[in-house]
Amino acid sequence: MLEIKDEIAGLITKAAGVGAEEALASLEYGKFGDISSRIAFTLAQKQKTSTKPGQKSPEGANPAKLAAEITKKIATSPYVAKTEAMGPYVNFHLSDKAYASLLSDVLSKKEKYGAGKKKKGKVVIEFPSVNPNKPWHIGHLRNALLGDSVARILEFDGHDVERMDYIDDLGLQVAQSLWGFLNYEQNPHGKFDLWLGEQYVGIARKFEEDKTLMEDVREVLRQIEEGGNEVAEAGRKLAERCVLSQYETAFAFGIYHDVLVFESDIMENIFDEGIESIKDNKAVVIETEGKNEGCLVVKLSEDFEKEFGKLENPDKVLVRSDGTAVYTGKDVIFHLWKFGKLKKGFKYEPFVKQPNGKTAYMSSARGKPMDFGDANSVINVICVDQKYPQRVVAEVLKRMDFEDEARNLHHLSYELVGLPDEKFSGRKGTWIGYTADELLAEGQTRVMDKIKTEMEDGEKKNVARMVSAAAIKFSFLRTGPEKRITFKWEEALNMEGDSGPYLQYAYVRTQGILGKTKEKPSVEEVQFNPQEKQLIKKLAQFQDMVARSAKELAPHHLAQYGLEVAGEFSSFYTTSPVLAAEDEKTRKTRLAITMATSIVLKNSLGLIGIDCPERM
Repeated sequence: MLEIKDEIAGLITKAAGVGAEEALASLEYGKFGDISSRIAFTLAQKQKTSTKPGQKSPEGANPAKLAAEITKKIATSPYVAKTEAMGPYVNFHLSDKAYASLLSDVLSKKEKYGAGKKKKGKVVIEFPSVNPNKPWHIGHLRNALLGDSVARILEFDGHDVERMDYIDDLGLQVAQSLWGFLNYEQNPHGKFDLWLGEQYVGIARKFEEDKTLMEDVREVLRQIEEGGNEVAEAGRKLAERCVLSQYETAFAFGIYHDVLVFESDIMENIFDEGIESIKDNKAVVIETEGKNEGCLVVKLSEDFEKEFGKLENPDKVLVRSDGTAVYTGKDVIFHLWKFGKLKKGFKYEPFVKQPNGKTAYMSSARGKPMDFGDANSVINVICVDQKYPQRVVAEVLKRMDFEDEARNLHHLSYELVGLPDEKFSGRKGTWIGYTADELLAEGQTRVMDKIKTEMEDGEKKNVARMVSAAAIKFSFLRTGPEKRITFKWEEALNMEGDSGPYLQYAYVRTQGILGKTKEKPSVEEVQFNPQEKQLIKKLAQFQDMVARSAKELAPHHLAQYGLEVAGEFSSFYTTSPVLAAEDEKTRKTRLAITMATSIVLKNSLGLIGIDCPERM
């Protein structure tokens, strides 16, 4: 399709007297033609803006007239059967040769169809960064699935992608869990992250009943932040053990990472250099009076009121008067490292060998230097509640004269997945019964009950796993991240449409057709009917959809595109018999269309992390 669009843009360039880039930018998939050009709008606007005040716009500034004139000048092309003007649009109808070329392109590239050209630089995407004292609940799952899908899309689009997980092993929640672990039961049962999370809920209740216990917790927090002692070592081991258990959940959903960076290593390795770098650039001030006296502060009152409204306390403390950093202060320093702006870095050692065959590494005092970080672009998948501190990080980078880095720091915010009446709370334990593990297990049970095809137990369980994961992933990713999600099984497992299993079934249908014949698909010289053209045209839009999803960091475009492909295939299959086609050429070409559909469905579903079974 890129080649055909370039050909059409060349025709417009000669007929309208515009540049190649301008001609290409004017193209869109049209309702009244296969490809339409808005170039007449652009030319009319130029003529109007060149008219002096009080003068009448020239008659040539009428877009409809311009479109008609341009159409008359369009040269012939083997890819274009007909060109016509309709209102302000120049519409191009593709030839059978063009459709055959589009179809052949899919079949020749297979799993690489739709992939973008290699891009310069590295993209670091951080997700899901769950506190290491609980299991993933379905709110965390949205973060993880969004980060995983965006990473897949960017990689497919040609970017060098590094998947990073930030482990906050110095937070108050971790200190509370460590205090409970050291003072109460140390013989966990079942999955460790679930056990630890349930213990944390119980410990939180004890703190509410006896406020004096918090003094003990603060001492634990002081020791783990100080490092180099038995308590800090126990805290690190507890965090690693919990994250390892969380990653069992990640692997069940096909989510993998390259590197984990622990907050304790940030404080040990790069914190001092980062603070000095911030001070030297005068990005912050040290308050000499008031409630923030002695604190390192970013003055934000004038800059942020337009975006966030009137703020009660718009200035952001990065480092307290006692020298301890708040979360945002550490995050600023972490991002200076992510963008390669600090001399010091981390050492790494293997954390876990993942089911995809790759090792996830973690920052560690015992490891060796490796080539992580030093990004050109950074994406942080963090809920919408963190919009303000994320903007603070970008603002500090900007004030340090790292304007490109500030511009290339992207907060991919998302709305929460909540209960009907409240948000998930780690302290209150409202996540219990709504963990990602429980969601997947319930889905597998529901799918097992629905499977009617005769299968061996092993295959049946594997299909149930894939279909359950698809139902969950599609439900979470089909919605734009700015919208809240309410998960419903009756919608997630709907086989009639608008679901992951429906798209999997569309793929299985293509495999069923192809599996019923030994005849090889091939693109023959035929006249394509309207349904065949419509489906091929939809398949040809895949690379554009990938590029758009990568640019906007928006997997929901691909989810919707998958539904459109499945719908077009259903129309094609209903009106255009494949195996019972009227002649050999038509049959082979329709087999080629079916195979091309299977390729595009599998590729597009793969980018949102959905596997395709061969039978359902």
